[in-house]
Amino acid sequence: MKDQEFIDIVLGDDESLAALLETIVDQKREELGTHAVYVQEVISTYGKGFTVILEIRRSSY
Repeated sequence: MKDQEFIDIVLGDDESLAALLETIVDQKREELGTHAVYVQEVISTYGKGFTVILEIRRSSY
């Protein structure tokens, strides 16, 4: 089963989008206890704002 999670972020002046995405994915993986968390899409919204769509694959046993 696949779930999606939408996260709105705003980059600071000295922040890297790639580094911030890596941090978000790492935190979500740790929180859920799975490595099946991926960035599905990044949508620019305004200025330095973005909506990040995470894909989370959950195994059903």
